[in-house]
Amino acid sequence: MTVQLRFFLIALMVQAIPSASFAADAKGWIEEDCFGSIFHLTKIDGISISREIILRLNCGSGIPLALCMTEADPYEVQGKRCSGDSTCEEATKAKVWLNEGNGRTKRISGRYTVDFSGQHLEGQFMVNYRKHKKPLICE
Repeated sequence: MTVQLRFFLIALMVQAIPSASFAADAKGWIEEDCFGSIFHLTKIDGISISREIILRLNCGSGIPLALCMTEADPYEVQGKRCSGDSTCEEATKAKVWLNEGNGRTKRISGRYTVDFSGQHLEGQFMVNYRKHKKPLICE
């Protein structure tokens, strides 16, 4: 294979992969409950693997997450940083910006900022949506 053909194939592969996945420095999953959406950022550049950042978003009572994905203003969220032994530290301030969705919520991307008593963390994230095996019963 010639060198030019190799570069061409590499360029095609780079364009086929969504650019948000390259920029994401945090990965994890998201799940919904009766009170909103919970982001679990488990693989974060610059943070030890034994820690996880949990962000709780409530974009409106009864509004599905897909309708909140508009790239509009940031959402103020509740945040905490938890270690493997279930010790958690509450964030003093946390915000999430969601990238515009296409109606499907298999993967959700955006950016976040979180402050923990003097430490500021921010970055891009790409999380996978986890659907509950049993239907939620909310009262």
